[in-house]
Amino acid sequence: MDNEEIKLLLVKYITREADEQETDRVREWVKSHPENEQYFAQLYETWQNMLYLKPGIVDEEKAFQKFLPAIPQETKYRQLYKWSKVAAIVALFSVLSILLIKHYSKNVQSIRLVSVNNGGIKKIILTDGTLVWLNAGSKLNYNTDFGKTNRTVYLEGEAFFEIAPGKKTVPFIVNTKNYTIRDIGTKFNLKSYPNDSFFETTVIKGEVSVEGNINNNTREMSRIYVKPRQVLRIYYQQQKEKYTYKPDDQTTKDLNEIQVLQVDSAKMDKYDGWKADLLVFDGNTLDEISKVLERRYNVKIIMNDAGLQNLRYSGSFKNIATIDKVLSLIKGNTDIDYTITGNTVTITKNTN
Repeated sequence: MDNEEIKLLLVKYITREADEQETDRVREWVKSHPENEQYFAQLYETWQNMLYLKPGIVDEEKAFQKFLPAIPQETKYRQLYKWSKVAAIVALFSVLSILLIKHYSKNVQSIRLVSVNNGGIKKIILTDGTLVWLNAGSKLNYNTDFGKTNRTVYLEGEAFFEIAPGKKTVPFIVNTKNYTIRDIGTKFNLKSYPNDSFFETTVIKGEVSVEGNINNNTREMSRIYVKPRQVLRIYYQQQKEKYTYKPDDQTTKDLNEIQVLQVDSAKMDKYDGWKADLLVFDGNTLDEISKVLERRYNVKIIMNDAGLQNLRYSGSFKNIATIDKVLSLIKGNTDIDYTITGNTVTITKNTN
């Protein structure tokens, strides 16, 4: 796609005018390169910031009315009748996209990346005073002008944020692969690993809003507010084949499963205990547990029995240095066995 075509598609997507085919093309373009993903996030953030201060879903009419004062007066009266609302928005985003492209071409080296390999945890302090704990297998990047003109970061993996106070005009924003999180408080945990089947955020203090295509509807953007001691978990749903004789209707998209849980203060360690080297499992499946252990201990776990993946386990582990010790404790309460060869762990069903 050329620049003009992608600009038009991006505008249609953000303003909810894109059809399903156009939506799929935008998503493929965004996924094709990290810079595309960051560029899209910047455009979406700019669009959101154009709206009135009152929280709400994207409203094209308000954005258009807000754009009108920027048009010269004589142009407004002599030529505005020739413009449709969509054309005005396209023109606006064309200018924005040119500016952003110039910005990225001049500042390729201006993005800071903080990453943590499997087996590690890292604590950093951002320039605005915000504390961030990064869990194993996570990446956080942000522009070098962070704290001056913006407070936006991009997360892949899991992180705990303790947000420093700032101006309301410069909100703290976390962009993930699927959602945008706006801080309206101070402390929250965010989990968005690319190989997990869900997105999760847990608010300890304050409030956050989660924005994006939450219901997996290809055209609708929405927002959910998460309050203290609440956990929002969104299970991703993929396209599934639909058996039908209609050639133009071969696939369907299920709605994402959305859970909002109220958590007792005494059980919050399940969601943020990892930063203190505490692992807590509360009825988690062995498949979920294995992903946590792979990242925590930098190993590859293989299960030769598909039925084991749905086996559930509850327990907590504090400051345990080796995966051998963790698995031996799990083995004592379940019907599993395991072997460790180098960095590969094989879990089998205990037949004894």
